[in-house]
Amino acid sequence: MTNADVVAVAKAGRTAEPEPVLSASGLVKSFPLRRNLLGRVTERLHAVDGVDLAVAPGRTLGVVGESGSGKSTVGRIVARLVRPDAGRVVVAGRDLTEVRGEELRRARADLQMIFQNPWSALDPTKTIGHAVAEPLLVHGRIGRADMAAAAAELLERVALDPGLVDRYPSMLSGGQRQRVCIARALAVGPRVLIADEPTSALDLSTRSEILNLLLRLQDDGGQAVVLISHDVTTIKHLAHRVAVMYLGRIVEDGPVDEVMGDPRHPYTRVLLSAVPQPDPEAAARRERIVVAGEPPSPVDLPSGCRFRTRCPIAVAECAAVDPALTAVTGQHRVACLREGSGSLG
Repeated sequence: MTNADVVAVAKAGRTAEPEPVLSASGLVKSFPLRRNLLGRVTERLHAVDGVDLAVAPGRTLGVVGESGSGKSTVGRIVARLVRPDAGRVVVAGRDLTEVRGEELRRARADLQMIFQNPWSALDPTKTIGHAVAEPLLVHGRIGRADMAAAAAELLERVALDPGLVDRYPSMLSGGQRQRVCIARALAVGPRVLIADEPTSALDLSTRSEILNLLLRLQDDGGQAVVLISHDVTTIKHLAHRVAVMYLGRIVEDGPVDEVMGDPRHPYTRVLLSAVPQPDPEAAARRERIVVAGEPPSPVDLPSGCRFRTRCPIAVAECAAVDPALTAVTGQHRVACLREGSGSLG
């Protein structure tokens, strides 16, 4: 599949949104950093604050933002690897927020995660066959005698040699390991895949192969995908919808063509202006936006709009009002008092 094919497949059917198979509402998560002598928390890191998202079968929701924006924590909450302080996660009509034990184990068959680092995601003491087929064993789909055959079939689905079942992770390249992780995630037939920076640890040529593979598998199986990435270009080409995060909040979301083609939040415009442009003439014409300073600490968040301390068009009201996501056109929403304002330069 060529890069043009990737774009064509990813953009197909962006107009009509079916009912979501995954929905999350009001997600909040903070992590205690310090406690006093009585054990009471005196300092917290606010990672996620009031995040809502939804994704339908066969669709991809891209979650984009710089490091520290909270996007990976959102992915781990949705995958039930981290419990939220508040909010709900519903998959196929089942609220996963409070499920425990055996019920949670059964629910995980509908929701699988592909991790960022394929080197740390695989147990170096277990064979590839064991790693790939173990979810089937855990969920009672097969017996131990059937693991090798099941693993070989799954490896073929991700374009790997079935003969790798007896090898160990140290014998594989980074791209092969990530394909193994994808095969493992697909083993129990999940309805939702959470892909957290699935290509960031790989070289450029391998990244394209893995992204093409994810597209093909989604086209075949119809999974809903939450694709978490700091790479705006990847999100632009592969996602149907996009949510832009900054300091634990979604500041803009909507259909990817609308958000990327007509960004309304200053932070989204900053992200897009930093994307390399291969055409020198187009690069020269493009507005290049440089913001001052680093993001505020998630331990001590600013009042009002969280981007105001770096925003080139902030006004006094931005320090007093914390803007909510508001629809600007159809499904395109933005959280900014000055949305759509002119040049940021």
